[in-house]
Amino acid sequence: MSRLHYRTASDGWLDALPLGNGRIGAMVEATDLCTLVHLNDETAWSGSVASEHHGGRVDAATAASALAAARDLIENDRPVEAERELAALTAEYSQAYLPFGRLQITLPAGHAVSERWLDLATATHHIRGTGIDQTSFVSAADGVLVHRLTATGPAGVDVTVAVSTPLHELARTIDDTGLTVRLRLPADVAPGHRPDRAALVWDSDGITPVQGALTVSIRHDGRLEPGGDGALRVVGASEVVVLVATDTTFVGLGCAPAGTADNAAERSRNRIDGLAPLSVAELAARHRRDHGALYDRVSLQLTGPSDRAGLPTAERLSEAAAARIPAAEADPGLVALLFDYGRYLLIASSRPAGLPATLQGLWNASMRPPWSSNYTLNINTEMNYWAAQVVQLDDTALPLLDLVEALAARGAETAERLYGCRGWVAHHNSDAWAFSSPVTGDASWAQWPMAGPWLVRQLDEPRRFGTADAGYLARLWPVAAGCARFCLDFAIALPDGRLGTRPSTSPENRYRRGQAGVAVGTASGMDRTLLRELFTLLPALAADSGHADDPVLAEVAAALDRIDGVRIDADGRVAEWGLDEVEDDPGHRHLSHLVGLYPGDGLPAAQHAAVGATLDRRGDDSTGWSLVWKLCLRARLGQAGRVGDLLGYVLRPAGTESGAHAGGLYPNFFAAHPPFQIDGNLGFVAAIAECLVQSHTDVIDLLPALPPGLENGRVTGLAVRGGLLVDLDWADGEVVTAVFTARPGTRAGSRLVRVARPGGAATIVEIRVRPGRPTRVDRPGR
Repeated sequence: MSRLHYRTASDGWLDALPLGNGRIGAMVEATDLCTLVHLNDETAWSGSVASEHHGGRVDAATAASALAAARDLIENDRPVEAERELAALTAEYSQAYLPFGRLQITLPAGHAVSERWLDLATATHHIRGTGIDQTSFVSAADGVLVHRLTATGPAGVDVTVAVSTPLHELARTIDDTGLTVRLRLPADVAPGHRPDRAALVWDSDGITPVQGALTVSIRHDGRLEPGGDGALRVVGASEVVVLVATDTTFVGLGCAPAGTADNAAERSRNRIDGLAPLSVAELAARHRRDHGALYDRVSLQLTGPSDRAGLPTAERLSEAAAARIPAAEADPGLVALLFDYGRYLLIASSRPAGLPATLQGLWNASMRPPWSSNYTLNINTEMNYWAAQVVQLDDTALPLLDLVEALAARGAETAERLYGCRGWVAHHNSDAWAFSSPVTGDASWAQWPMAGPWLVRQLDEPRRFGTADAGYLARLWPVAAGCARFCLDFAIALPDGRLGTRPSTSPENRYRRGQAGVAVGTASGMDRTLLRELFTLLPALAADSGHADDPVLAEVAAALDRIDGVRIDADGRVAEWGLDEVEDDPGHRHLSHLVGLYPGDGLPAAQHAAVGATLDRRGDDSTGWSLVWKLCLRARLGQAGRVGDLLGYVLRPAGTESGAHAGGLYPNFFAAHPPFQIDGNLGFVAAIAECLVQSHTDVIDLLPALPPGLENGRVTGLAVRGGLLVDLDWADGEVVTAVFTARPGTRAGSRLVRVARPGGAATIVEIRVRPGRPTRVDRPGR
């Protein structure tokens, strides 16, 4: 059983445990005095669709002049002046994802928590305490949070239920079944890197912020009475069930809010009232079925010399990190637990018809969250979904297509006004309003108009895995074609006749010019790779979606031959910029110029040594998400030992190493940037899958990068590009059996499979997989 397990009360938000149904997020904090449920609603964003240009809109003439001047300055090797010119293109900043409220259940005097755990398979939180058991879940099937308290002794319990919010409370109503709080979000929340702006602005001309409601209903077999200060008290009950629903005036990505808090209150109340005929047991069963339909698609077991699963989770992590051998060898089950946790978090934070997972997934407690808890498009948002296809959670990635469609709609005007280009553009930051402009800030992250190609590359994965239906492809094609049109227009002819981008950056790194670090240049390694990957995938996507006659394909074909691929520096590393440059931060957390190896289609074996040298130069320790990217890259290189080294940095308590960019895991296993970012958790799933099965080439690789400590295990349900699923058993680092099946609705056909052997040897076999007929591959020589 995969679960996070503790024998002490919670110690703050990073020791609380997460629940979610894609819309409602809950962090359950179990203390002796009370149970605190920190509530989020995925639509709770500051500002509105008008926020992007609230400080003024850059006009086309100003933008054209600044862009032309900057390009001329870059060509003449004056990047510092070019960055000053490009500042004229920027808008202010994207808006913030905010907390919604807090449910506090005050418990009887003398209560003490003895045990608490989060069951990942059922998405249910449990608390065992003095005389009271508590369970919580957030149901996607019924759209509510359910928290149940049961007295374990003969006497009933007395509890007080209170609701508070950091947002502006408009009104509170209480009746004989519960209460409703109506609220309003701020008109503006500035990010922490903008100390020149007020942190919170509640009212601003031209901005109509989101309003919302939080409704609590209480079922009990005791007596309900006022608890003071807008709370409710339940007296003498053997069972208390608290249901919570949220709603807002948010209507869609990139759309203006509509309606009032009263409308939201009516919807949230109706949702709860509609569940009146259902018992708690029925609600729980519906919830478990819904969650299990996603979670049970994949399973991973990793076995070692001893089973540590019975230990409390935080203690288990500390012991593994302190062991004289690498953490993954000391407790391979921790790797499987973190893999399962990442799948759980993706299911909890991203569901169809909702919003994508933010930098913190679905969970945030701060009114000025780190990096606005927004969509950071130069790595983090994409990484959130790297694992979606390989662990059969394609459903969870649909909100990313919704976001990109909104960006394409709003980014078309941005592309024309700022760059004079067709198509659409997006930059480093976005939000629920589909912010598409470059933000005000350092050019190393602000001046990056290449979010589109990376997002399209990620959205093309369902087609490669064989799960994209006609409806999905019909939506993806105009987004991809529009992105290509922008890139075609934005690229310029270089003196040697090649095509390149200018201005160009390598997020978020800088190179040296004299004593200064500068960011802008021409045709960075990442830009070249993203353009080539976009233009390469476009013909296949056009054919599959019925657009093989689109004129953009001829333009793309002509351009592709003129765009350089990966270039190797004189020192044998992958070139990060257009020229051989000295990086300002050799250990920088971003690995942008290696995007072609992962998550791209891979690089020729002849370039692998250069990638390895580049990774060596960067070093191992870094932020949580950077460690994950390095894991994926080392796995693509087949460097199992280096994967094992990196796992040691992941599997350690956060704060073990000091510094602004040292990862690890918090007590609740959230990944540290620091502070917390969800991409480290979600991307970890992709990294482990990449160690077990790779399918980005014509050959399916089994156990291509199995790290030390994971020599024995079994995985079921991993997806393979081309429409296959594989169940894989291995022992002593060697494949025992692999069973391939065709996914429903796909035509798998013949594939080559490379079966790794200890010591680097491998055997390649050809398989033919037909629908409904599993195909088995055994250990070579059996």
